[in-house]
Amino acid sequence: MKTTILLFFYALSFTAFSQTDGVGIGTTQPRAKLEVAGDARLSEGISIGIIDNLEDNDTSTFLIQEQSNKIKTLDVSNPTGAALGYIQVYEIYNPNEDWVLDFDTRVNANDFVLNAISASYDRELDMGFNSTIPYYSAFISNGTWHITADFPEANNRNPAELGTWTVTCLIYSKDLSKQFGRVEIPMAGNTTGAAANPIVD
Repeated sequence: MKTTILLFFYALSFTAFSQTDGVGIGTTQPRAKLEVAGDARLSEGISIGIIDNLEDNDTSTFLIQEQSNKIKTLDVSNPTGAALGYIQVYEIYNPNEDWVLDFDTRVNANDFVLNAISASYDRELDMGFNSTIPYYSAFISNGTWHITADFPEANNRNPAELGTWTVTCLIYSKDLSKQFGRVEIPMAGNTTGAAANPIVD
């Protein structure tokens, strides 16, 4: 079996500069084995060599493309830098007994999604004749995310006590998630139902 390798050299619209330590396209001083100064377009796939596994003390960095088409790094090991997602704990103390009607997180609802994933209250409650479970949620008002929390039909057993709600939220950029539209489900008085089509397949 005979294998033929054909090499074609085209007159390219750029000049490549070769140095002993690298090749530069559009630059005379490449800072790596290959540096392209300007836009690059690939019509086929690109092959990436062997990447070693991360060790426990290594840091991992993500690259994301912003709406301006710029690439930025997300160093998840840096607690003060940008990240894929954020976990924020709000300690809301001394509300009106156990009731937080509206707490404005001031997180921009146009850029971020905020989910209240857990909540707890630290005072004993007077349940009266009705049992109750904690109610908490996140909602959008005037372009920012807000939190509400309450034990319906219950109050502090000792009204003079100062209670604290601890609400844990998951916050992530809308650039990192796909936002589906609202789906209306007519139950027609039944207790069971099914979606007409799955939102993902």
